[in-house]
Amino acid sequence: MEMNYPQIERTCTFHDIKAKGVSDFEGTLSEKQQYSGHKTLAQVNTYDRKVEIVPTIGSVKK
Repeated sequence: MEMNYPQIERTCTFHDIKAKGVSDFEGTLSEKQQYSGHKTLAQVNTYDRKVEIVPTIGSVKK
């Protein structure tokens, strides 16, 4: 794979993958804590990188 696309930089770490899993998990903060196995909500917040989408002028709310 790397030989086919040498221009693509691969710098993904375990923590990046874990953050993606926590961020994409649909549920409450408490459910994310249970899913990820963290002991405190502060730890969950470190990995939860989901950004709230802010509507723009003229956008249609889904």
